[in-house]
Amino acid sequence: MKTKLIYTNLPIDQIHYLDRPEFHKEEKEFKNKLTASIKKHGILEPVYAEYGHDYGPKIKIIVGNNRMAVAKELGIKEIPIIVNIWTPETFDLEGRELKTDDEIRSLFKLKDHLQIRRDKEGRIDLIMPPEYQKVVDAYI
Repeated sequence: MKTKLIYTNLPIDQIHYLDRPEFHKEEKEFKNKLTASIKKHGILEPVYAEYGHDYGPKIKIIVGNNRMAVAKELGIKEIPIIVNIWTPETFDLEGRELKTDDEIRSLFKLKDHLQIRRDKEGRIDLIMPPEYQKVVDAYI
């Protein structure tokens, strides 16, 4: 199975994400820092999502659920996103196709800390920026 990695901007209401209650209640300091950063700079790095893999026919956030929650609260309408399309033969998404790790890294502020994980067939199955709480000073 061949996948396709697309970078684009999408309306927030077309993206499914997990709005974790603990992010709003127990992780207030983290949430406040993330909110301050997004208010000041916007969303600096794309969220990572999948389409057609474990979640069926929807664009589902894998990395970036907290950024999505803050963006929604702030009324942000469009989100920069990398979508890993596991069914490119049945789902087409307009945007820039990413074919190399360098193309992916170019979208992130802390490029050298980015983790790009691949499955046993060599397909990307996770793009993970550094843990925000450990690098927050780079974003505020």
